[in-house]
This record gives sequence, structure tokens and C-alpha cells, in this order.
Amino acid sequence: MRKGLSIVLGIVLASVLVLSACSKKESGSEGSAPASGSSASASQGGSDKEIKPIVVGMSNGYIGNGWRTQMTEAIEQLAEEYKKKGWVEKIIVQHAGVDVNNQIAQIRNMINAKVDLLLIDPNSETALNPVIEEAVKKGITVITFDQPVTTPKAINVVIDQQQFGKNLAEWFVHELGGKGDIVIVSGLAGHPANVNRLIGMKEVLGRYPDIKVLTEVNGNWDEANAQQVTSNLIASYPKIDGVLTQDGMALGVVNAFQAANKELPVITGENNVAFLKKWKELKDAQGFNTYGQNNPPGIGATALGIGVRLLQGKKSKLPMKDNTYYYPIGTHIKNDNLEAELAKVSDKPDTYTLDEMLSEEQLNSYFE
Repeated sequence: MRKGLSIVLGIVLASVLVLSACSKKESGSEGSAPASGSSASASQGGSDKEIKPIVVGMSNGYIGNGWRTQMTEAIEQLAEEYKKKGWVEKIIVQHAGVDVNNQIAQIRNMINAKVDLLLIDPNSETALNPVIEEAVKKGITVITFDQPVTTPKAINVVIDQQQFGKNLAEWFVHELGGKGDIVIVSGLAGHPANVNRLIGMKEVLGRYPDIKVLTEVNGNWDEANAQQVTSNLIASYPKIDGVLTQDGMALGVVNAFQAANKELPVITGENNVAFLKKWKELKDAQGFNTYGQNNPPGIGATALGIGVRLLQGKKSKLPMKDNTYYYPIGTHIKNDNLEAELAKVSDKPDTYTLDEMLSEEQLNSYFE
């Protein structure tokens, strides 16, 4: 009886071992397969790794001009291309206005929505740091763009705003011959990009003691607002030799002087279609001269391209300074190339800002 029982037990044990071995083999196969839900192949770099489409959240602060609208559209258009590739599942876009607390609340909502990638055009360099760090702790990749934040937990994808301000001021003081009474029509008070541009501008102006800054006002990166504040300045100061201004406001400044029947002083320019048209008109009529450089709305799309590749597990070769990638501005316009640059955007509406971004080929070259 015991012998028969031993035989039965032996058969059962052998069966269990066989089943266990089969089970381990099957588990090994599943472990080497793509994660559930994957639907796209990583084509760049020759990788056959399957990629799970991600959820992208985009929190924009200020939304008061065409630049921000164009920036948002560039992100959404690239996200649609990535959806077709199976890289992006969906994108959530929210605009907070200039209210920092509102932007913090919106970012927290995106954290709760479990986005994989969070893109932020921030209202503050410092106030968003805690909520950004909260997102990173939850495993979310955070990229700020257009303007940086100070927490090292985020990746900043920006142009060098201080250098942007320096470029404008250096052209400006050269045209003035290093002397004169000037006014500054600035952007949105307290905004990181505006703050950093002013730092760059004032660093240059500080080297020219014969340039006197009569006053500084905020035009809020808005043409109509800039025209109004400039009209007030014209009424207050009978002699203005130069107006140092920036994005979205140069046309308003020019219009204010023309409406007051005043000769145009030295004015820094910008690279949107409406201003380029006015620039050419004034250049042809009276030899008007100015300088504009790209502040590309496509910086947001560049940030998206970088973030998607990071989440695909790609190794970055981007040239970074600490946690910041400085996008190199490619388009600078002066009188000698005005017509050529204007011809490139002849089919664009007046609200369009000359744009640039890292192409897919360039992005791929920065990742392996």
C-alpha cells in the first residue's frame, strides 16, 4: 500500500515540476514582450522597442497676444503628428492667465490626471517650484519652456532671454551713437522673460553714461497697450531720442509717434508680419532702420519633441547648461535682409510671428 502511494505521489510531483517549468518559460516570454498598450515602434536610432503612447499636459500662463496663440498651436500640431505615430495618446491644454495661483491649481489638476509629460510656460521663476517638484515625485517628466524656473527638478527649454535683451540694447546704443534720452517700453511686469530681458538691456545701457533713461513703462507685450503708453510718454516728454522695446509692441510704438505727427526716434523692432510690412514701408519712404530677432513660438514644440524622446528612454545629447537647453536663435533681421525675410512669410497673416524650432531630424540627432 505504501509502495503504491509512493508511486502516485511521485507521478504527482513530476507533473507539478513539468507544469512549473512550462509556466516559467511562458512568464519569460511575457517579460520580454512590450508593455501592454504599446502600439508604436521607435523608428529613430534603428530601435525596434515598442513605445507606449503618453498623455501630455500643457499649462500656459499669459495668453494675451498672438505669440501665445501661435505657440499653443505649434504644440498642438506636433502633438497631432505624434498621435499618428502612436507616440502621444492625448494632450491636455490649459491657460491660467497671469494668475500664479491659478496656474499652480491647473498644474495640480494635471498631476491628478496622471499625465506623463508636463509642459509649462511659467508665470514665475520660483513660485511654481513646489508644485513642479510634487509632479516629479509622482514620476512626471516636467519641461518648462519659453521662460525658465529655478528648481533643478525641471528641464528648461528656452532662448537666452538675457542675451535677447543684450542684442536689442547693443544695436540700440550703436544707432544712438552712445548718447540720448530714451524710454523703455517693457513687457509684462514680473514675468521671467521680461525680467531677464531687462537685466540684459540694463547691463548694456550701464556702459553708456550719456544715455539717460527717462522712464520705464509696461506695454504688456500688446500692440494696443504699447501704443497707449507710448502716446502718454510722447505727451510727457518733449524730447525722446529712442524707444527700447520688445515683442508685440514695436508696431504700437511706431503708430503712437505717427499718430502724434512726431518724427520716429530710434526704435527696436520685432519679427512679426505686421511690423515687417510697416518696416518695409517706412524704409522705402524715409530710410527707417531697425533690428528684430526671433523669439520663436515654436520653442514649445521643441520642448514637446524633447520630452517625448526622453519618455521613450532615449539618451539625450542636448548641449545643456545645468538643467537648461538654450535654443540658438537663427533669424536676425536688419535692413539688408528685410525683404528676403518678409518674402518668406508673404502668405502668412499679419499676426504671424516668424518661427523656428528643432526639426524632427535635429531632435533625432540629439538622442540615441
